[in-house]
Amino acid sequence: MAADLFRRRRSDRVGEVLGQHLALVEETVQAMARGIAAQLEGAPWEVLEELNVDTHRRESRADDVRREAELLLVKGALLASTRRYLLDIVEGVDQLANSAEHTLDFLVLQRILVPDILHPLIREMIQVTLEQVGDLKGAIVALLGRDRDAVRRAAEVERKESRVDELLRRGILRLFSTDLPLAEKILNREFLEKLAALSDRAEDVSDLVVMAVAVESP
Repeated sequence: MAADLFRRRRSDRVGEVLGQHLALVEETVQAMARGIAAQLEGAPWEVLEELNVDTHRRESRADDVRREAELLLVKGALLASTRRYLLDIVEGVDQLANSAEHTLDFLVLQRILVPDILHPLIREMIQVTLEQVGDLKGAIVALLGRDRDAVRRAAEVERKESRVDELLRRGILRLFSTDLPLAEKILNREFLEKLAALSDRAEDVSDLVVMAVAVESP
């Protein structure tokens, strides 16, 4: 009886810490989105640098909580099969925050001037990515609650990744139809690819969620 109670408490603590980590990762992606939006609106680089620092801080906090979550899991919270998938999921989610940080970092440090022709596509890429992160968060929360809705939310992540891929292709085609210098085209393409990588990472984690549900299903 005491062992079962201890296990439940540790399981509850894992859910609490994973929830904190998910929230911090989502905040990091949102901070990146604010930074990119500010650049598209013509904000001075000094403002963008402050937004970049804010994104770094949020990513760092997410990293701290990730380590706490991993420590809890390694110490034996939850069943072994569930632990394995959750460790991979935690790592994958954390990579979303890393990607967000690196994307805005690249934009700011390289002083990339995004041509107007790309602005609508980039805004849509950001919106879809933010929705993906919300769906992924919902899928993981559902997984922790043993709710089959996890699979539906994970499928939404995958569907939206296809949309981001389409926007990336259109963006690159538009970019190389301009008369910008080649060096600027290359920098802008790399920025677009870094932004789209967040969506790819979200899809990778959603696949882990689906596999975890399959393992947990009777």
